[in-house]
Amino acid sequence: MLRDVPVRTGYLEASAGASTLTGAYARLEGGARLRHDLGLFAFAEANQRERMAGAGVRWTFGW
Repeated sequence: MLRDVPVRTGYLEASAGASTLTGAYARLEGGARLRHDLGLFAFAEANQRERMAGAGVRWTFGW
């Protein structure tokens, strides 16, 4: 997935829905691809019971 994104390309993704376990939820994620095999991302998610946010690094590799 990330391997197919051109280098130095960013993305923004938003979603909302409902779950029988947590009820309604909303999620926002954005990221940037720094090199052909390295990307950074951050997200925020909220539902009726909790809110969370985080950041991470995606490193892709292949054979």
